[in-house]
Amino acid sequence: MLPLVLTALTPIAAHAQKIISTGFFTGLTIPFTIDDGISNDPRYQTRYDIKWAPVGLHVGMDIDDFGFFVSPSFLKTSQNFWVINTVGGQIGKRKINTQYINFPLSVKAKIIDLTFFRLSGVASVGAGFLIKGTETISHEPGKMNFPLSALPHLPPDYTPDYDGVTVPQVDDLEIVGSSDFTSMQLFGSLGLRSDWDVADHLRVSFDLRGYYGFLETRSTTYLNQLQSDGALYDVYGKRREIFVYLTVGVSRTMEIDKKESKFQKQKYKMKRRRLRG
Repeated sequence: MLPLVLTALTPIAAHAQKIISTGFFTGLTIPFTIDDGISNDPRYQTRYDIKWAPVGLHVGMDIDDFGFFVSPSFLKTSQNFWVINTVGGQIGKRKINTQYINFPLSVKAKIIDLTFFRLSGVASVGAGFLIKGTETISHEPGKMNFPLSALPHLPPDYTPDYDGVTVPQVDDLEIVGSSDFTSMQLFGSLGLRSDWDVADHLRVSFDLRGYYGFLETRSTTYLNQLQSDGALYDVYGKRREIFVYLTVGVSRTMEIDKKESKFQKQKYKMKRRRLRG
């Protein structure tokens, strides 16, 4: 896939200075899960976490004031939430964890262009393929405000009362399994990228972007069942994933000189003539 992208870009850049870069990066995500069901559920409270996105690869081409690159990466998204009791005390966690292999195609436009430093605006669109998806809950014994849709699902050791439901301790109870998540997500992003040429053919890059997931993360089958039957710890509502993605990467750069560019241009023209003739 990566060679095809760069090959497609080569004719566009026939007259321009080109710098090819290849490398790797690592980073962090700060996820935000926008879920209508959780927002309307009195048992949960917003919690903010940082998740590690361990590794990604980078292949790109800079063409004067613009650049293109592909950066497949392994990343973790989805937000965790506090479980609270009837008086607002935190007694547990609802953990949502989705892991993707993401394949974005990015374009950047230079804002500041110095000899050793470049700041660019960057945007991307790409597909993320689910590796793992889980949603679990753990909490201490206490009293919680259960919504009406959850009351028919109370187990025998859950005791309803006038001011809430007395609950036992729960450890890593699975709410949503991997089979209940969709296998693909479509991500779009906007942000800033800085490239520092710290030595000949060596570049360090910092990338900060906001990502938006366009698709619902859970399967239609699961949502239909949740809407019609309800569940003990889940309430029906639409969900979208948003996250901030900060990466730092190292890459090797190679500048294609004018002679080589002219040769490639002539070679491309000859190839086109052969195809026509």
